[in-house]
Amino acid sequence: MFLKMYKLNILFIFIFSINVLFSQTPVTVGSGSYASYPPSEKLEFEWDGVTYYNDFDFVYNDPIYVSDNETRPIPTNDWWTRILVEKYGGLLFAYPLVLEPTAEGVKIQYPIGFVADGSNLERGNGLMIKADDYTPDKAIAADWTDWSVVMGMPDEETGSNMNVTMAHGIPFTQIETKGINPIIFAEGGASYYNSLGEPIEFPIASGGEFVLESEGRLFGIHLGDGATAELNIGSTETFITIDLGVAYNISAINLVWEAAYASEYSIQVSNDNLNWSTLETITNGTGGTVNFDVSSNSRYVKIVLTKQGTQYEYSLYEIEIFSAETNVALNKTVVASSQQNGSLSPNLAVDGDTNTRWGSATEKTGPEERLLINMNNIENHFVVSALTEYSDLTEYENYAHNKPVETIIDYSYDIEAGKVNTTWNITTENLNGDINGNTIQGFIPHHYKNTTFNDVNFINRNYVTARGTMKSAIGKSFSFSYKFGGILPSFNAPYHNANDLNPYNADIQYKLVSEFASKRKTYGGDTYWGGKDLVNIAKYALMAKELNHQSYEDLKTLAKASLVDWLTYTEGENEHYYARYDRWKALVGFNQSYGSAQFTDNHFHYGYLIHAAALYGMIDSDFLDDYRGMLELVCKQYANWERDDTFLPYFRTFDPWIGHSYAGGTSSGGGNNQESTSEAMQSWIGMFLLGEVMNNPEMRDAGAFGYRSEAAATMEYWFDWDQENLPEAYNHTMVGILWNGGYSYGTYFSASPVHIHGIQYLPVNPGFKYLAENKIWAAKEYSDMMSETLAIDGHTREIDFGDDWAQVALGFRLLFDPEYVSDFIKTNIALEETDTDYIMDYEVAGMTYNYTHAIQNLGDFSFNHYTNLPASSVFEENGEFSYAVAFNPSDNEKECFVYDYSGATITSFMVPAKTLVTYPELPEVGQEPENCYDLVAQGSASSGNNSAAAALDGNMGTRWIAESTDPCSFNLDLGQSFEINEVTVAWEVANASNYSLLGSNDTITWIEIRSLENLGSGNRTDTISNITGSYQYLKLDIITPTTQYPFSIYEIDICGKASERQSLSVKNNTNLITSTIYPNPTTSDIFIKDVTAGTNIYIYNVTGKLVLTTVVKMNETKINISKLPNGIYFLKIEGQNSPKQIVKI
Repeated sequence: MFLKMYKLNILFIFIFSINVLFSQTPVTVGSGSYASYPPSEKLEFEWDGVTYYNDFDFVYNDPIYVSDNETRPIPTNDWWTRILVEKYGGLLFAYPLVLEPTAEGVKIQYPIGFVADGSNLERGNGLMIKADDYTPDKAIAADWTDWSVVMGMPDEETGSNMNVTMAHGIPFTQIETKGINPIIFAEGGASYYNSLGEPIEFPIASGGEFVLESEGRLFGIHLGDGATAELNIGSTETFITIDLGVAYNISAINLVWEAAYASEYSIQVSNDNLNWSTLETITNGTGGTVNFDVSSNSRYVKIVLTKQGTQYEYSLYEIEIFSAETNVALNKTVVASSQQNGSLSPNLAVDGDTNTRWGSATEKTGPEERLLINMNNIENHFVVSALTEYSDLTEYENYAHNKPVETIIDYSYDIEAGKVNTTWNITTENLNGDINGNTIQGFIPHHYKNTTFNDVNFINRNYVTARGTMKSAIGKSFSFSYKFGGILPSFNAPYHNANDLNPYNADIQYKLVSEFASKRKTYGGDTYWGGKDLVNIAKYALMAKELNHQSYEDLKTLAKASLVDWLTYTEGENEHYYARYDRWKALVGFNQSYGSAQFTDNHFHYGYLIHAAALYGMIDSDFLDDYRGMLELVCKQYANWERDDTFLPYFRTFDPWIGHSYAGGTSSGGGNNQESTSEAMQSWIGMFLLGEVMNNPEMRDAGAFGYRSEAAATMEYWFDWDQENLPEAYNHTMVGILWNGGYSYGTYFSASPVHIHGIQYLPVNPGFKYLAENKIWAAKEYSDMMSETLAIDGHTREIDFGDDWAQVALGFRLLFDPEYVSDFIKTNIALEETDTDYIMDYEVAGMTYNYTHAIQNLGDFSFNHYTNLPASSVFEENGEFSYAVAFNPSDNEKECFVYDYSGATITSFMVPAKTLVTYPELPEVGQEPENCYDLVAQGSASSGNNSAAAALDGNMGTRWIAESTDPCSFNLDLGQSFEINEVTVAWEVANASNYSLLGSNDTITWIEIRSLENLGSGNRTDTISNITGSYQYLKLDIITPTTQYPFSIYEIDICGKASERQSLSVKNNTNLITSTIYPNPTTSDIFIKDVTAGTNIYIYNVTGKLVLTTVVKMNETKINISKLPNGIYFLKIEGQNSPKQIVKI
């Protein structure tokens, strides 16, 4: 197969196993692909005989409770989506009302306060809506739009149904019925009033409205035209009632008693199950079979039993009701006051079998108030509303019957104005057939605080929610605008500013990048921890580019290889791929973790990949072109911006109205929730930046909407930054896990305050600037975290948190107080690396250092300025403009304008194509080390090659061991040419007395740098200093041993600096080369054509271990790989005249 390859493009070659274990096939999307369906073994995890999860039935078999004819992609992570996976889906927090489907009907609750500790809404007992002879089989999602849902509750046996419409922020629940007369039970007792607060009398005429007050809550009941309401008080009578379905001309009724008969009873009939007429009254019954000739046109027949004929309760074998010659009672719906046990149910009295029977129980029904909504045998509706006072009733009646049939959020990103604009549109249908008028729509703090709005006129109708005060407005379209100044992806290299409290030290920065590059050779296999690795690799690759650091090419190579691995599926692949769920219309990554196979945390997990791809795409636009399709699909899995897409649902994990994402894959019985706001925010950052660098404005604008909404929601609902939303009884300043109905000061993995706070800070990111908008709040939040951690865990300083969480805390603080963090780092980096307090060896330490000193150079994030380039941020000192940092992803130079929000232009500057620029330009002083720094090398050896990497891993506990004492060579590849100053070789006892150090830039011509002779025995460290010259390749020619054992080296350190400074831009290198690599796939030989003699070929496994190397001797070379285990490998092609390539085999 002939390939035209750009620098770092990826070719896939797979070494096939004879025994194919998987039958999934790749579905090609551009240069990427996904599995046609997930392998069953990836859907179950068992350990030591215990099954921890089994997702197979969820993916393939379990019912999805939607309408039978539903074909749309199914949203999953929403406030109402528990009804998709459970017959009766738990609590549905519509705000202000809360609904709960049950096996009897639907309960409606109205929170007006919080429980004693402030952790949850106090919902009250509420109203139970049910009906006689109505038992819904399930609750289904009959329809949904952006913040509304219609819940169907069908009774398949009788054909009856309730459709319940609810929407976020709308204080109405429309209930449309078929075949039933709903009954409202107020479990906390009820009183009934008019709009003046005066008691009313029943019945209520057709289309009327009244107030039902229960436990201090005011419910409005609004009847549809043709519907009436009657109030009945139940009794302690024992009865059995048969519903014939329709009215019949009844001519005879026969009762077949078991031994436990009634001596006194009556037979009554009705057509509405409310108003009864007595046909027969018996005062001296003796049991047996009793026949009554009657004449009545009725639907309901009730036997009221008033006196026992024996010591036992009542029991009937059969009730027969004749219309002419037909027993019309046979197998009809029966309701009884009680039944003796599970085997003596009422339906046995009409089953036509005199060997079965109904038996009553000792317990009788107590007094029960029944508010009956009489639909008068037509499909009709009524509405339950949440009133704030009696007088609301009249006004709310004007809007109650306007059912929201479509709720649509429209948003736009106005780059020139630096704003995100949102419009909330509602389409209504008047259920009485009148004009489709306005409704009342509520909005919560992130909508109306720190925004501008002109067409929203709030009325004085406020509600309690778990998101603070909900304000209400009347209309069908409402618009709000947010300031939005773009998102900065990364920084240019900091510089040494002597005026900074702790100036930037390039030696430290380079060392930290070198340490990461030397340690990070592979990436995790699951979507969460593996996703973190992707972001870290991409961030360090950008840093290395900006720093002119030697590891840039290797980090860039690893970043691409890891991303491409995730974005492609090869049949039989074990991890690092995505698979399709056809039934759910989803795309899920494997290996899964933390329930992600059932959509839990999808935006967290996949947001890491999307963010990494956006950052890497800044330095490789060809990668974006090749993998655009797969990147868009992965992003759409959690935040699909295309409403009419038939492949994936619209905004799966994001609730547009509530302003934040949900982590719960299909919600839960207690509502949905989210823990880590910052990882949710990272998913929007990645989406926004990827849309920008891929020139996909629709994707970018959706990212802007999500970012701005969720940033506001984070500050309002998790942090309650101005202390207006959390209830006074809630004894904390912030929330760890936010539920629809309340708050948890905790996490899913820990009760430690540093984790509760810190899960809202990670991973360190300049896009988290919203946390630094109010520096006074930010300082207080940090102080609260520290004091709470001291009180709970006894920690007095960040070091006590451990390396990882200390970096998390500092990653937050550097956003608003980089001087504190730079001082902390200065102190910590001075410690010995073996000191238990030393935390600058953690893999994000280089980012912490870089971002701290960049912000210290630039000033505070400005929220009063913005630019016309979306991938940017503006900085200020003392409220005045100081710097702007902007990235131009286009192919043409652009002028970047800096504005303030008065509309004034502050300044402008030119940004070259595909370049990151800081303006005014930073001084170059101190951006690179004055002396040499540790370089990262790839190693191979002519003897004992499999352990060569051990001499370059920074660990004196591992070592390279040759196969013998025969002369051999140890080869080092630095990736590019460097000025070499010093090489240190730490030998084990089995060392060399004579060896040479050589350098080359093509691996053909070698220059002897130093010859070392007659060296001593024992553990020895040789420092070869005062080297002059620039080399890409170094080689130790090892000649004479000092022992009888094979040569062995603990560690080789190389100190040098770049020969030439790279451009600080992040321009893409598009040196086109051609090569032929075949066959693909293969099990034996790989042929490589059109490469020059002297080109080095390296093959690595997925852990980064070098497993085979060779040098091209002619234009074409052959490599035999038959001895390699079946799997996936990376083939590296590198030579003087050939740009570096990475090939996946």
